[in-house]
Amino acid sequence: MSSELICNDVINSALRAHASWQGREQVRLAPALVYQRHGTFSSEPDILYKKDLFIPKRGTPAMDMNIVDILKSRNNWINRIGCIKEIFPESSLLVLQKLSGLEPIIANEYMLHEAGHFLAYDVCAKQREGYFSVMGKTAWPLVYLEELRADLNSFGFAVQLLEPEKATQIFLYNMMLRFGVHRQGIVQEQQAPYGLVPYLLFHLLQDFGFLSICQQHGRSSFKFVSLETDQLIAIMRACARHAEQELNGPELTKTTSLERAIVAAKYVRNRLDDTAMAKLYGLVMNQPATMLAAEKP
Repeated sequence: MSSELICNDVINSALRAHASWQGREQVRLAPALVYQRHGTFSSEPDILYKKDLFIPKRGTPAMDMNIVDILKSRNNWINRIGCIKEIFPESSLLVLQKLSGLEPIIANEYMLHEAGHFLAYDVCAKQREGYFSVMGKTAWPLVYLEELRADLNSFGFAVQLLEPEKATQIFLYNMMLRFGVHRQGIVQEQQAPYGLVPYLLFHLLQDFGFLSICQQHGRSSFKFVSLETDQLIAIMRACARHAEQELNGPELTKTTSLERAIVAAKYVRNRLDDTAMAKLYGLVMNQPATMLAAEKP
């Protein structure tokens, strides 16, 4: 697996060279093949083990970087394949074929996503300055938008650092992750695990004309306009440009955390006010529009 991985040095070199990097944060992340887990590690689905949450035993070194549990993520993926097939019935077989050899794809997607958080007004600065909190309460729409921003930024890095076929694997895996996990949570647990992230992604891909809604066997599903490599690369570049123009850039034009949060909240609100799009999304994801409306900032 290691020969196919994007390492910290490579992603940080790309991060430092990016016009929107502000000279602060860099990626410190290690993918790991974990074969045994105990306690919370075995029961929680989260695959990221953050170094800041672990206190070392006396006389032992602290973790110096976050760890991504690749095999846990792969097992989670296997459990959601049924949901992926439900929402992408026409293209799931081809997508799953393209995503064979999943471990390096998982590792690279997480590495690229992490870098996406560190462009422009980076996530660490947002946390320090209270960007995600309004009157002491978490502003979840801003959290969800930050996740989308990292995703979109990551697609630009993927195109830059990987061969075209491998770059498109990052994009396809991300979409299957966002839509598949969300659908699984709604159907099986009546929860929306990714909040607004899948809807915001859906809205953008609909605007680009890349994702459409079709009817099959009496139910609504998603359909890709194309899965050709050049078309996927073009969409990935368009997503990265959108992040620069609509998210990274506008935030940097403001000077205070509150002003920047207002810019982001308007972005989310404009898309939630698109009731026609919300209805289409709900038909596929089995998520009532009222659940989306409740997230309005």
